[in-house]
Amino acid sequence: MLKESPKDLEPGNQVERHIEALEREIAALRNSLAARDAFLAVAAHELRNPMTPILAHVQRLRRLTEAPGLAQDDLLRGLGRLEKLIEHYIRRATALLEVSRMTTGKRRLEPETFDLAALLRDVAETAAPAAQYVGSSISLEAPGELCVHTDPLAMEQILDNLVSNAVKYGGGQPIELVLRSTPARVVLEVRDRGIGISPADQSRIFSQFERAVGRGSAVGGFGVGLWVVGQLVEAMGADIQVQSAPNQGTTVTLRLPHNRTERS
Repeated sequence: MLKESPKDLEPGNQVERHIEALEREIAALRNSLAARDAFLAVAAHELRNPMTPILAHVQRLRRLTEAPGLAQDDLLRGLGRLEKLIEHYIRRATALLEVSRMTTGKRRLEPETFDLAALLRDVAETAAPAAQYVGSSISLEAPGELCVHTDPLAMEQILDNLVSNAVKYGGGQPIELVLRSTPARVVLEVRDRGIGISPADQSRIFSQFERAVGRGSAVGGFGVGLWVVGQLVEAMGADIQVQSAPNQGTTVTLRLPHNRTERS
């Protein structure tokens, strides 16, 4: 055990050490506040923007119900579009909640055995309308059943983020989902043929508040979706890799260790 020298015990030196410690704490608090303020500014912007089309659709639906000769098909289409907008908004709010939980260490995995192939089909079906809206199609190659033992909600978040990103940045081109089992791992590939990611950006897309495209891009988003993916993948003991080049599309490969899976 190190002993303080008589010089260290002098009142003047003790005061200096306390001041230095306080200055370090103040600097850390300032950095935390700056990060919080930056995140809140992004969150306010990203959560406010989707409300504009939601409000517009609500107003349109109200006008439809007030107009004579209400066309039921128009009303159903409007309600369907409104439902998708609200689901998208909820996903954004959920992303914020996950960031909060992860940064405070409160997110815990709850593993159980479930059919990953069935979950992937559900995610693909859910994403299909958004893909069709931008001109993309989603194809799925997977076994009839492939059981894994991990957190199903966490896995759903991973799949939803990866497929949503493929739709968002896929340039209206086909999207391919491939799920297969090897002797050592379960492997999932999400492929698009869109704008791609530069080598420099590939090294940072799983960082907090980063996006796969430049901030001047017309494509919006929190920039936290892939960070959430990275955190969940790490917690699962899995691995994720990105292969891409500008204007050459992107392939994201998720590998789940064999000891986390149960093959039927």
